[in-house]
Amino acid sequence: MRVVKRAALITLGLTMLLWAIDYSERSTQELIASLHPGGKNIPVILHELKKRVPTMTQKEKIAYEKKLKELENAKK
Repeated sequence: MRVVKRAALITLGLTMLLWAIDYSERSTQELIASLHPGGKNIPVILHELKKRVPTMTQKEKIAYEKKLKELENAKK
């Protein structure tokens, strides 16, 4: 019985990995646009965007900083 449970857990874990959203495939503009208060996966999106800051254009950086301020203001 334990072997069956273990196999089921492994299968479930692998399935979850396959269904995980890969934000690295999205454009920077798409990620910035998806940042809004109450949105899903905000910490994951922020992590991906922080990795991209060095390669962002000035326009993207301004949009990113604006969205960060919106998120901070929504927390208050």
